[in-house]
Amino acid sequence: MADIEIVKSHSLTIAQAKALVQKSADELAAEYDLTSEWQDDALHFHRPGIDGRMLVTDSEVRLELTLGLLLKPFKGKFIDRLERNFDRLLAGQGPNGRESRSRKG
Repeated sequence: MADIEIVKSHSLTIAQAKALVQKSADELAAEYDLTSEWQDDALHFHRPGIDGRMLVTDSEVRLELTLGLLLKPFKGKFIDRLERNFDRLLAGQGPNGRESRSRKG
């Protein structure tokens, strides 16, 4: 079960949404030394202590992130950073881009 789940609605094509996900992953890779790879419509990313994926559908982007034991105390900071990153990337695409659901438990 993922430690962090964030779902953002969008009104983009799958190709446009995947481009935004890739941009987000590139930014996070530079900051957190993540490696990533696409498997169909899901971008899987890894580094020691972090495993996750961003699944792109025709109406939403779903982030699922599992943190290792040493990173769990920083979960709140990860959630804040990821929410801001998603909101910034989706800000220009209309009211659906602002809808989100997060599970922080």
